[in-house]
Amino acid sequence: MKSGHPAKQSDLLKRIVTGNILSMSKYLNYRLEIDQRIETKVELHETSVTLKGKKMIGFNGFFQTNFMIPDYLGLGKSVSRGYGTVRRLV
Repeated sequence: MKSGHPAKQSDLLKRIVTGNILSMSKYLNYRLEIDQRIETKVELHETSVTLKGKKMIGFNGFFQTNFMIPDYLGLGKSVSRGYGTVRRLV
């Protein structure tokens, strides 16, 4: 993700977060109405993480959405390892 235009990276990350929220809602058996749209604003910063002994690119940051997400729910990949934990900031 380091290479490329920052605006394109931001758009990609917004789509990924939105997709993760949609996957979570399906898992929780919550269906959006046909006219409902998930809106997201993303501010993430790259960081280096180690997963199974391999260095990978991870992200720390914030996102804002119009979808209520329970605290400490995990979104994305490797949630069983503690990655992707969401907590509401007021």
